[in-house]
Amino acid sequence: MGYDYALVHVKYTIPAAVALTCLHRVVLTRLDVYRIFALITIALVSTIPWDSYLVRQRIWSYPPDVIIGPTLFSIPAEEIFFIAIQTYNTCLIYLILGRATFYPAYLSCPVGVSGRQCERAIGLCKWTIGLAIACATAAGAQMIAVGGSGTYLGLILAWTGPFLLLLWALSGRFMQRLPLRSTLLPIAIPTAYLWAVDTLALKRGTWVIETRTKLGLYLWDGLEVEEAAFFLATNTLIVFGMAAFDNSLAILDSFPAIFNNLPPLPSPALLVRALLVNPSQYDEGRIRAFQDARARLRRQSRSFYLASAFFHGRLRIDLILLYSFCRVADDLVDDAPTPQEAMHNVAKLREFLDLAYGSSERTEKHIWRSKKALVEALFPSETHSALLYFPTKSLPAEPLFDLLRGFETDLEFDAKGTEIDSWPILDRTALHIYAARVAGTVADLCVGLVLDHAAGHVSQQLRQDLIGAGRRMGIALQLVNIARDIAVDCGLRRVYIPTTWLKEVNLTHTMVLSHPNCKAVLSLRERLLHEADCMYSGSRDAIEQLPPEARAPMRVAVESYMEIGRVLREKGHPENSWLPTRQCLRRDKYDSAKGSMTKTSGRKTAIVVGAGVGGVASAARLAKAGFDVTVLEKNGFTGGRCSLIHHEGYRFDQGPSLLLLPHLFAEAFHDLDTSLEAEGVELLKCEPNYKLWFSDGERFDLSTDLARMKSEIERWEGKDGFERYLDFLQEAHRHYELSVAHVLRQNFTSLLSMVRPGFLRHLLDLHPFESIYRRASRYFRSERLRRVFTFGSMYMGMSPFDAPGTYSLLQYTELAEGIWYPRGGFHRIVEALVGVGKRLGVNYRLSTPVARVTVAPGSRHANGVILGSGEHLAADVVVINADLVYAAHNLLPPSPRAARLATRPASCSSISFYWAMSRPVPELEAHNIFLADAYRESFDDIFTRQRLPSEPSFYVNVPSRIDASAAPAGTDALVVLVPVGHLVDHGDGVGLSNSHDWDAMVDFARETAIATIEARTGARGLREAIVKELVNTPQTWKNLFNLDKGAILGLSHSFFNVLSFRPSTKCPDMERCYFVGASTHPGTGVPICLAGSKITTEQVLRDFGWTIPWPARRSEIHGRTSKRLDVLQRRGLLYSEQMVYLVCAMLLLLLAWQLGFRFPS
Repeated sequence: MGYDYALVHVKYTIPAAVALTCLHRVVLTRLDVYRIFALITIALVSTIPWDSYLVRQRIWSYPPDVIIGPTLFSIPAEEIFFIAIQTYNTCLIYLILGRATFYPAYLSCPVGVSGRQCERAIGLCKWTIGLAIACATAAGAQMIAVGGSGTYLGLILAWTGPFLLLLWALSGRFMQRLPLRSTLLPIAIPTAYLWAVDTLALKRGTWVIETRTKLGLYLWDGLEVEEAAFFLATNTLIVFGMAAFDNSLAILDSFPAIFNNLPPLPSPALLVRALLVNPSQYDEGRIRAFQDARARLRRQSRSFYLASAFFHGRLRIDLILLYSFCRVADDLVDDAPTPQEAMHNVAKLREFLDLAYGSSERTEKHIWRSKKALVEALFPSETHSALLYFPTKSLPAEPLFDLLRGFETDLEFDAKGTEIDSWPILDRTALHIYAARVAGTVADLCVGLVLDHAAGHVSQQLRQDLIGAGRRMGIALQLVNIARDIAVDCGLRRVYIPTTWLKEVNLTHTMVLSHPNCKAVLSLRERLLHEADCMYSGSRDAIEQLPPEARAPMRVAVESYMEIGRVLREKGHPENSWLPTRQCLRRDKYDSAKGSMTKTSGRKTAIVVGAGVGGVASAARLAKAGFDVTVLEKNGFTGGRCSLIHHEGYRFDQGPSLLLLPHLFAEAFHDLDTSLEAEGVELLKCEPNYKLWFSDGERFDLSTDLARMKSEIERWEGKDGFERYLDFLQEAHRHYELSVAHVLRQNFTSLLSMVRPGFLRHLLDLHPFESIYRRASRYFRSERLRRVFTFGSMYMGMSPFDAPGTYSLLQYTELAEGIWYPRGGFHRIVEALVGVGKRLGVNYRLSTPVARVTVAPGSRHANGVILGSGEHLAADVVVINADLVYAAHNLLPPSPRAARLATRPASCSSISFYWAMSRPVPELEAHNIFLADAYRESFDDIFTRQRLPSEPSFYVNVPSRIDASAAPAGTDALVVLVPVGHLVDHGDGVGLSNSHDWDAMVDFARETAIATIEARTGARGLREAIVKELVNTPQTWKNLFNLDKGAILGLSHSFFNVLSFRPSTKCPDMERCYFVGASTHPGTGVPICLAGSKITTEQVLRDFGWTIPWPARRSEIHGRTSKRLDVLQRRGLLYSEQMVYLVCAMLLLLLAWQLGFRFPS
């Protein structure tokens, strides 16, 4: 058993699949998924028997130590997965590169080429290639019959040849007409990538070709010609299959007279039937109309042509024909030699529409003959196809007549007088009427087509609302168009800026015509753009009410034009503005719940439920960003578990008592324009970090002092032990830096977030699949030191035998950055954040429990909370800092997610003692660890059996050792934390239930702790020195802080409970509702929750379209400069041949993606 073949997928095929999915997922349709999985099924069914034969005949083989083990018909599971994922990747590449291709236009030869000559050439080429495939198939059969070194190549040719020949016979003519980027590139890119992967696999022996069955020829070093032929042939098969699909779909969509009603997902029989239609039955005039429309839009409206690529089927055809008609009509008016001729053309168009929408009593044939006669008599030949095949049956007449009235407004400029008030666009109302006629009408028609083609029923009221919103968006787009073309329109002697606006800035039309780029005109252009933004933002929410399959395409269609306005503001000219940013495809940027694209003048309100560290930090950040924030806390104090207990001059930290990752604290305050020092927080360094006490009387001091650590380690493992310690520290440092950069500063909103190139290339460096104990065992030979450097996993509430190796980062931060303690207690951090929040306007309401989060009627949007008193507080956003599982069950509406969260593994709980001592305990340092002799068994008791170990490991904190203010003079304050399992619901005797004898358990924990401390340190009389004892049990934690199961560190941090697997920062069941805290990403611990508050707050701001008000980088904190000697030389990416291939493949995919948008067919 081995993982070499599986690692090929982990490193090469799966990342490629995820990257391609990320590129295409927003516009991936049900039909696309249907096609992909149909081809995967065909690939598996056709390949498995052939592959099985190869393995059984030992033509190729897999060494047992490179595969996991499971097989199907002798084929390893990894090979079956390879067949599926190769098909998936190649299909996605084909879809990405062909997204802009308008396939119905390729059903016959291109316009301008002699039909007979074109078809003759295509026919000859089809027969030639078909004959070549047949000959290759026959040659393959002959090689198999002969046997020997040509067997493997013969099997490849004989197996793929018949499939290729069948697909070529059905769709060869169609494939020849397609652009090369839709055929050759989808074959070349995955083939080149898989050749590189195969080269690595063959060199490593992941799979082996039998020497006697191969020719011994190589395409390059390491790549045998048989393997090169295999991947070329299989990728060609996949692309031919996808092209045959597109050929069939183009026929089905183009000819409603042959195929009247189409199902959303055509059956295989229907697809084959379409391919078998005789080309003589094609409506050649309709195909010519497609080709003319495609050419016209590529010349004159690339933005619309690009947007149309994201619509599908007959809807895309009708939209292209509609827009082609609009362009023709516009050209007939604008390109007329005289105003009189232009007005005459408007009259002709009105006559055409009168005829097209005439009496319904006439037959379709009669109307067609009449239209054809009229069009041929009145209009130029280049406009005939656009007029004759204009889909009048699917469109209402009134918007089209309004469009003609808009054209007449354009012509009024030629009849204008010299007086300023005689120009046609007199005021804002006239401007809107004009824009509604020339653009709002087109938007009206487009929305109508979308709704007519929708699979589901749309109510009449919703239809009217959507069409009205579409018209308003059309007006917004026309205002952007006017703003862009001020100078162009001046060349036509037209000024569309309202006359009243010109008067306000002391301009006349003559002045605008002479100086279209003067400062005053540019200010009016900005006013036009602002008007467009207002109309757009007021109507944009309607996009989310469209049928699901139309939302992303409609966003592209609208946003690609609104992008012009944004570019105008930034650069002054619309450079490349037809190309929308990829972000415009994302639903979350345009969701109806998320406010405007830019910050509005009114303050948004936010409610933060819970005043823990994450809650108060999020509140301060939201207030800094401009929210009006209220924090609601059920207890009478802030901080949650990070709070204090006071008793007659003694002070105890109820929860965390040591400060790690100090730069995250500094960053949080820096982002809020302050610092720890400015807020009066003094950090005290603890030295040594810990004193570890063993059962055999030995002790170990962990310290940031390298000389001290050298002495301690060499005492147990000799001189080379310290060298291994440095190696361990280097690995832990790598874990630390990667985790901070790629986990604590990044959001993981979905599984796809885990395949970000910046994170994925470091995944294995984080050692997530090995335990921290196993990683430490690689560096330390003694069991003592293995325990010394692994007990820290308890900070994450995990056993060192289960915690991923990544968490050695905790040892690094302790040993390199030290352990710190805020003078006055850990709650000083919370107090400082609360103080900053108050200065920023945050309102804190303590002793105010929340009953539930409310949802706006008829939507999924959180709109406030109901307090325990029954009071309703409204808010635009709700951030929940309560325990996540508790919140899901008690604060949010019922959902299956709550039950799933309750079944997730939780962290441990604790029995915590707070002892006021009548005298000092000098034998103890500030931080002390007492490790159980039965190390693993004690962790198994906690995390597997959910109970108190018979010999527990525990932690003792003496805050008065580092901060004298924690206890009266001559005394000590002690906190003893004994980890135990969390609460369980069942009462079968396993684990800790609510009916447990807690008094007996507390007594046992107390007596064990006292006896262990006295036995190992030599301290005496501890029991008698305790003048006051306070205790927190799992039940206390649960009741006081609403912690599910009393788990003090929230959900567990096992591999499948972190990153994208951990509950996300945004509620998946409700809009405008977010989470921050220990059980959400990135995880537990005060510094981690501070990092989480930044992630959550930034997600809120991005969803609202607001600017993030703190710097993206933290260089200011560390005082970096830009001087030449201070420039950091970072480690390069291309350190291995694997990365070379991976980067090359990603560059090819990126190039293909760009080609697919910038050179649409």
